[in-house]
Amino acid sequence: YSISSPPNQMAYYDITIRRIPEGFVSDYLLDRVQVGDILESTGPAGHLYYNPLFHGRDLVFLAGGSGITPFASMIREVTDRGLDRNIHLLYGCRKPEEAVFHEELLLRADRHPNFTYDLVISDPEEGYQGLSGLLDAGLITDRVGDVTDRTFYLCGPQAMYEFCLPQLQKLNVPRRRIRQEVFGTTREITQETGWPRDVPADKVFQVKLSDGRTIPARAAESLLTSLERSGIVVENCCRSGECSLCRVKMLKGKVYQPENVLLRKSDKEAGYIHSCAAYPLEDLEILL
Repeated sequence: YSISSPPNQMAYYDITIRRIPEGFVSDYLLDRVQVGDILESTGPAGHLYYNPLFHGRDLVFLAGGSGITPFASMIREVTDRGLDRNIHLLYGCRKPEEAVFHEELLLRADRHPNFTYDLVISDPEEGYQGLSGLLDAGLITDRVGDVTDRTFYLCGPQAMYEFCLPQLQKLNVPRRRIRQEVFGTTREITQETGWPRDVPADKVFQVKLSDGRTIPARAAESLLTSLERSGIVVENCCRSGECSLCRVKMLKGKVYQPENVLLRKSDKEAGYIHSCAAYPLEDLEILL
């Protein structure tokens, strides 16, 4: 779930929500929140936005699935306000019907010469007439042309980053001209490298807190989410193992952390873990 309305829309936020199986917040927002409910929230967080000092005028957005949402916000602002930026959107989806905002994007591309939109289907049915395949170097060159001095923004599932970043390297796009959204932690954590095969995803462990309380925590769910399910608020921001705001001190036990978690050396030596990217492998004792 993320904000998809433009920043110039000040009266309210549009939030686009993708339902996640056993999702903690998405199910709540879609099934329980009613008109008139008041929600308390922190401010918007994230770093995938346009910076006029560094990003230039020519922008290429590579979106995958629900990763279209931050781009919808930026596209709406540029086209609504008539800003002096050129945007080319390459939107990869498995099926045409999975494309979010498709009709609106077509209409905006038709009305605004500085915005170009291509929908790319990775698993088309027989007879499909549109663009198909993956967002590879050849397709990017064919649709975008010269990539010199263009800034690329990426947002989508982890598999998309793993594929698209090497493709941009093939085109000699400097890393400083690639902006990447971090879209939460890995969904299938048990499929990650290093996950112990003797720990099933639905195994439940007990986590003892420093105040004496004990909460249940499922192996395949982050410690942060388990704490939140038990009504315990832990300050957090990125939910991707990067910012360290949600760190807690592990006094006893063992957790799994993906390889891409950016844990500072001093935190590691002191026994701190990022609760948003730590998954219990046995009973734990932690200090909040």
